[in-house]
Amino acid sequence: MTGPTAARTPGDGTGLRWLAAIVVALLLAGVGWFAYERGQLSAGHDAAADATKRQMLAEKASRLDVENRRLNARVAELEMARRLDRDAYGQVERTLGDLQSQLARQTDDLAFYRSIVSPADGIQGLRIQRFEVSRGARPREFVLKLTLVQAMKHDNVIAGLAQVELNGMQGDRPTRYSIGDLRGKPGARLPFSLRYFQTIEDTVTLPEGFEAFETLVTVTSGRLRFPIQQSFPWKVGGEPVLGARPAGG
Repeated sequence: MTGPTAARTPGDGTGLRWLAAIVVALLLAGVGWFAYERGQLSAGHDAAADATKRQMLAEKASRLDVENRRLNARVAELEMARRLDRDAYGQVERTLGDLQSQLARQTDDLAFYRSIVSPADGIQGLRIQRFEVSRGARPREFVLKLTLVQAMKHDNVIAGLAQVELNGMQGDRPTRYSIGDLRGKPGARLPFSLRYFQTIEDTVTLPEGFEAFETLVTVTSGRLRFPIQQSFPWKVGGEPVLGARPAGG
């Protein structure tokens, strides 16, 4: 047989169907990728912005590391000068004290940023970084500061509630007050929402006759399998009370 009909073979229809199937699959994949990216942006996740933020934190930690090495070298020089030049002892002593204080602050800042970018224990996720207590403006008034960080994993915002409880003695009886009890709102807790870190601050007034000796912090979130719980000694003023490894989460 001759003509256009005779030029066709049985395999021609199958090849066209395969080609059409491949084109449809590619179109569906493109639509799926576009929908995923739109979903990420609508949820507030911007991968490029997150990468930039992580890079900034890493650079901050690197700069602090270099500054710490410089300060350590300067401290060593002054220690030597103090031993060699007794006539200038007073001035050297004052300068040395200032530098040591600056070094302590820089070291604390460096540890803080490293705990966000690359913690020493390699554990990612939410953790209690520090807890501080300072005196307020009125008698028996105290300012509580709780710092939470999300280490390494910064793809999403994590939100939840923090409970702060004070253990102590009321006269001769062991007593515990929650932050809600001290604020006249039993059951109240402190909300948080963070991607990298957040410091939560609240002011409380301790009842007359109550002497605190320990603070118990419990952090809960729908994104944690278990609450994070950590205790801190009641220490007013001075250096921040740094926490150990979280108990869970």
